[in-house]
Amino acid sequence: MKKFILLYWFNLALLFTLFYWDISPLGDILNHLQTDMTAYIVSLTLNDGITKGYEIIINNHYSLVIEKACNGMVPYLFFLSSIIAFPSTILDKIKWSIIGYTVITTINIFRIWLVAKLVLDEVGNFSLAHDFIGNSILIFVVLTLFILFIKTKKGLIHESNKILSKRQ
Repeated sequence: MKKFILLYWFNLALLFTLFYWDISPLGDILNHLQTDMTAYIVSLTLNDGITKGYEIIINNHYSLVIEKACNGMVPYLFFLSSIIAFPSTILDKIKWSIIGYTVITTINIFRIWLVAKLVLDEVGNFSLAHDFIGNSILIFVVLTLFILFIKTKKGLIHESNKILSKRQ
């Protein structure tokens, strides 16, 4: 357990340094691409004319802006760090990294759409929609993905223990 925790925090620092913080040219490129894709897909789900670039226009005085912190990379990097730190095969880590990216990105787009819809109904809904509902959904999804990842590994570990005990 200590090894997992140490690896988790080390991986998290490394992943954020490489793929998120402004000091990394790679992180800058990836975050722009991720934000562009997120804003584009969200714009397809809302009424015409309501989005302009990274902005979702609520009214003449209020708009939501999809920024780097909203593009889904932060929860994905937390998930990826835990996948890398957990003992498993490289193939499993790659498979679950792809599954995690796909699911987290999809749920993040849904989260932004949901926040926009709730705020379009009532501007005062922003804090409830963003801080509580939206972020809770992302946390739940990331934890669920990690639990599913662990459960598939436990099944493999249990099967390999059966095989080893039969050989003896």
